Amino acid sequence: MISINTVCQNVRHKGNFEICRPDGSGDDLLVIFKTSAVLIQNGEEITVSPDSLILYSKGTMQHYKTLCGSYVNHFVHFDTDDTELMNGIKTDTLITSADIPAIEELLAILCRENVAGSTNRKQYENMLMQMILMKISESSINPDSDKSRISALEMLRTDIYSNAGSYSNIYQLAEKMNLSPSYLQAIYKRKFGISCYEDILSAKIKTGQYYLSTTDMTVKEISDLCGYGNEICFMKIFKKRTGQPRTGAYGNAVHFPHRGPVPRNPQRRREPAHSPGKSPGPGSPGSFVR
Repeated sequence: MISINTVCQNVRHKGNFEICRPDGSGDDLLVIFKTSAVLIQNGEEITVSPDSLILYSKGTMQHYKTLCGSYVNHFVHFDTDDTELMNGIKTDTLITSADIPAIEELLAILCRENVAGSTNRKQYENMLMQMILMKISESSINPDSDKSRISALEMLRTDIYSNAGSYSNIYQLAEKMNLSPSYLQAIYKRKFGISCYEDILSAKIKTGQYYLSTTDMTVKEISDLCGYGNEICFMKIFKKRTGQPRTGAYGNAVHFPHRGPVPRNPQRRREPAHSPGKSPGPGSPGSFVR
């Protein structure tokens, strides 16, 4: 059973903030660093990057401070008798590869339950903290997951641009990477500077441009290749992203068919109606009165 003593999220501290507890806080402590900080262990100062965490076991020295400017963190003080769960986590060691977005979602619910006063509050807190610790445990299993994950992201992006028609949403990518959609979105944008959805769309457009300019394939065939079952949808997105016209194979222009109503020409003047060979009389429609 896990009992929550204190839980806080997005706590802001002044620039001179420092925690130093030689014998710990009397309970277990989870600290998630949201800004850069300095961690002191065995007399050595370690610079901590945002979205890193440390789980202090009971009785362990806790010493960390602001690196520069303001300092923001989440923290949970708790007691637990679940030794099996705790043994699966690398405690008292900085962890940089945890699924922070997923942990933060659980932490937000934990904060609400902690102040809600529900009759089942203790049970909710126990389950939520167990889930948080299990998420941390996943990252503890593979300490080299940062490097392997970066390599996997690069391979994923290569596959997106090589097989653009195979992907349509973030959930497909998350399942392929065995990550939560929110976490994949966060690390993907951090790595490549573009969201997963925008990159998928960019890959589809580049694929379309390539086949339009180097083959004599029809628009329908190319839209299917890019993963669009509806060629009208493909045409709209392609035109919005690239403009018109596009040059097809052998330099011929590729024009998408017009599907809307034929626009009226405001400069076209309707000719007056009169009998063939007979000039309109004065005052009749189409006559000119001088």
